Amino acid sequence: MTKDNIGGEVLAFLAGNLLDPTPTNYRFGYLYLTRSSKVICEETDTYIDNGMRMKQETIVEIMGKHASASDDPEERIAARDEAVEMFLNAAGDLARETKRQADGVGRDIAEESQAIREGAQGEDLKGAIRRIIDRAATAERELSTASSRIDRLQRDLEEARNKALVDELTGIPNRRATRAMIQDLEIRKVRYCTAIIDIDHFKVINDTYGHAVGDRALKLVANALTEALAPWPVSRWGGEEFLVIAETPDAALLAEKVTIAKDALADRNLKLRETDEPMGAITFSAGVAVNVETSDETLCRADNALYEAKKSGRNKVLIAPESGRVADAA
Repeated sequence: MTKDNIGGEVLAFLAGNLLDPTPTNYRFGYLYLTRSSKVICEETDTYIDNGMRMKQETIVEIMGKHASASDDPEERIAARDEAVEMFLNAAGDLARETKRQADGVGRDIAEESQAIREGAQGEDLKGAIRRIIDRAATAERELSTASSRIDRLQRDLEEARNKALVDELTGIPNRRATRAMIQDLEIRKVRYCTAIIDIDHFKVINDTYGHAVGDRALKLVANALTEALAPWPVSRWGGEEFLVIAETPDAALLAEKVTIAKDALADRNLKLRETDEPMGAITFSAGVAVNVETSDETLCRADNALYEAKKSGRNKVLIAPESGRVADAA
């Protein structure tokens, strides 16, 4: 297979499985035929080897597994977006099919009812009544099947949505979920504060102890912040950065709670799981800002305060003022 004919091969593959040539299905076919995804290849080969045709709901399931298995965060997000889109399309198709079936049942029963109203007697009457009962029973079975499919689609869609909004490593909301939370606050015109938190010298942890320990450090900080700052949500903003959203216009209050969390974390005696060797304290720096006209400006102000905290020695929490110089939270 060459790059020149891959497009035709993908379209032929989709046509052979009676799949619409949508962008999502094309991506699935491309990843399979180019052997670019181990999960997609293994799952699809199983279906083909057993002589089964790929159905749309099968594609949804396989693409979801592909998303979960990918090491590339952007790939996971893209694949999950596609899975959500496919779930919605499948639900729409199912709803339209159910309506067509309901319309057909209505027409059939109306025809038999008309025959009864026109004076059907004897065997004709019995036959009309029997056909109405049989058609109603068939419709009930079809409706039950459709209802089960809808329930499964709803569960799968909810799972896909949840995965798309959760950071897989730490289990807390990710950047996308945080953006949605901020948007909701702004729509409701709620005053809020944000804190951007960055682990100090995180690269040193990775370089000294390895990425596995670095991942455990991220989970440790995520759990510590989530517990200390509840009920305010803590999310992973990216890399070793976390973001807190507090439904309060009091930046000093948020800064105080973040400082308490910072000091509690720094006081913990951490040891390496593998050797029981002390690894020193984990500290972080943070910048806090009250919301202004736009969320981007608010986040920028918090980020600037974080930068000042890093520049002035780390392990501190600074507040971005409405105007003037950055203030120390201590």
